[in-house]
Amino acid sequence: MESTREAIGAVEIVDSMNDIEFDGDEDTFRAEYDSRRDQPSLAVVAVVAAVDDRDPGELTPLHFVIDTEALDDLFTETAAEGLRNGNLSFSYEGFDVTAFSRGTIEISPIPNA
Repeated sequence: MESTREAIGAVEIVDSMNDIEFDGDEDTFRAEYDSRRDQPSLAVVAVVAAVDDRDPGELTPLHFVIDTEALDDLFTETAAEGLRNGNLSFSYEGFDVTAFSRGTIEISPIPNA
C-alpha cells in the first residue's frame, strides 16, 4: 500500500528545516534538519508547534519534559566519535516524539491524549 504524504511548513526557529512530511499510513510526521547547524531540542519544538498549529511559545517548555542539554549533547558531533548513531523517544504535548542522531524528528499523535 502506498503512503499518503503531505507537507507542512516548518517553524522558523530551525533554519535548516524545510517541510514536515506526513505519512498517513503510519500517522507520523517527519522532518529533516541539519544536526550540525541546529539543536535537536529546537527541532522537536519546531515540529510539534508546526504540526499542532501553535506558536512555540505556547508549548510547555521542553526542558520541563526532558533534559534538553542532554538531548543536544547526545547528538552533537564530537572530534573523537564524529556524529553518533541512535535515537531517543519521549512524549511531549500529546505526541510520541523520536529524535534521531542523523537529523530526523518523527512525531505521532498519542491516541486519546
